[in-house]
Amino acid sequence: MMMNYQTNLNIFEKLYKKFLTILYKNKNIYVYEKDFRNLSLPSSVGYEAINICNARCSFCGYGKVGADPRKKIKPNLEVLHHTLSVYNESGGGSFTLSPILGEITAIPNLIEILEDIRARYKNIKGLSFYTNAILLDRFDLQKLINSGVSDIDLSTCLSGKEDYKRVYGVDKFDQVKNNILNLLEVNKKNNNKVRIKLLLRQDKPFDNFLKSDLYNKIVSYIPKSDVEFLDNQWDDFKGIIKKEDLPRNQEFKKQMDKTKPCYALFRKLEILVDGTIQGCACRVEPDLWTENIKNFSNLKDAWNNKTYNKIRNEWFEGKIPKSCNTCSHYIPYSNLKKGHPKKVSKLIYKKVKNKLLSYMK
Repeated sequence: MMMNYQTNLNIFEKLYKKFLTILYKNKNIYVYEKDFRNLSLPSSVGYEAINICNARCSFCGYGKVGADPRKKIKPNLEVLHHTLSVYNESGGGSFTLSPILGEITAIPNLIEILEDIRARYKNIKGLSFYTNAILLDRFDLQKLINSGVSDIDLSTCLSGKEDYKRVYGVDKFDQVKNNILNLLEVNKKNNNKVRIKLLLRQDKPFDNFLKSDLYNKIVSYIPKSDVEFLDNQWDDFKGIIKKEDLPRNQEFKKQMDKTKPCYALFRKLEILVDGTIQGCACRVEPDLWTENIKNFSNLKDAWNNKTYNKIRNEWFEGKIPKSCNTCSHYIPYSNLKKGHPKKVSKLIYKKVKNKLLSYMK
């Protein structure tokens, strides 16, 4: 009787997981707790691209002692294309080109790189990056929008010239403002081909900006929901960043209980500029460096490399990496589970609603 129950349970679990992979259009999802001990493939992959920046943000570790021990180097195209090749062969998915401590538009031939990725790797479905928008005027925005990039996140401060200089460390407010508006305008002319989000790092309260002509101009191009403020969720970069370094009236994110491993170890395969696989996409942390992507011919082996799995398993056993003890980016790995009935029912409702609305048009 017990065997029949267990057999039926196993069959139900397999069918339910199969159903969810179809629903989420992702075969590499976590449904059960045991999935985290039997890793298949990451949900996404990212390459740091460059660790050189053109801003000196007060809230960021870049250029500050203790944040990044590495030399400053430009993109390694061998690493980039090897990463893309093994990812593409594994089935692909979304790919990010966002530096951890750097600026993507400091790469002069960025558009050519994006076009090359789109032309060569058919399984790369989403292609995204973060930028501070300082150097966007150096690029042909028409070509950028049509380069194959699917998502661009703009990190900036738009509350005024003095605020911008204090927070971003360079006197580039007018240039950034014009660059952003020009990018939004070109994107609109191309039927909003790229999803563009504005990620604002500025003083509180936000009311004055929300009443400004500039804000009204921006939301004439993109939905209000794509304008986000970082609000009391700041990281101190291991104590390197102080309260006075944050935008005014902002607070550091409160520390959480970290008994459960961080989701960063189970979500995304993050490749540093030299090919090092790091168990985090938020900080540069030597104790989370594992092996080099160039040593692997397939994505699954890279994702399950010996050093990476050791970090994961030790956290399950109560040994938290030193760098993670104070990190404010922590989110419990269990948040990645997709099997909860409430989450599933909400997604089904949304899909059905969207389908019905499309029929009614």
